[in-house]
Amino acid sequence: MVTNPSDYVEAFGKAGASGFTFHIEVARDNWKELIQNIKAKGMRPGVSLKPGTPVEDVFPLVEAETPVELVLVMTVEPGFGGQKFMPEMMDKVRTLRKKYQSLDIEVDGGLGPSTIDAAASAGANCIVAGSSVFGAPDPGQVISALRKSVEASQIKS
Repeated sequence: MVTNPSDYVEAFGKAGASGFTFHIEVARDNWKELIQNIKAKGMRPGVSLKPGTPVEDVFPLVEAETPVELVLVMTVEPGFGGQKFMPEMMDKVRTLRKKYQSLDIEVDGGLGPSTIDAAASAGANCIVAGSSVFGAPDPGQVISALRKSVEASQIKS
């Protein structure tokens, strides 16, 4: 999380980033311009919300004339790895999935083999996993398990 995401759009675009996700909490006044700049640099815009931010705060960004293409629901407080997954954040994921069936919904924080099913069944289709993958004896096996859970949940819905 950065406090002024506009300062990074050009550099990320030049570096070849395919997407740029910013926190709604630091872009409440300039999100329309920020989305335009992200798209102008050839990247896919996304918005993130911290656990204490109401999910409704991102609705205008998803419904805008130039919308975000991904919503990232933080399932921990941003700042450092290894935190415990907050299952109560799955209500936000369910709300987003019900309202926006084709939206990419990402979750970040505390995701691993023991929490992936809750996230996938709530409607998350993009998973950020750090500690559970990089701390595992077989990272490939963990990635495969996470992917299988998400794919299975998508087939059911």
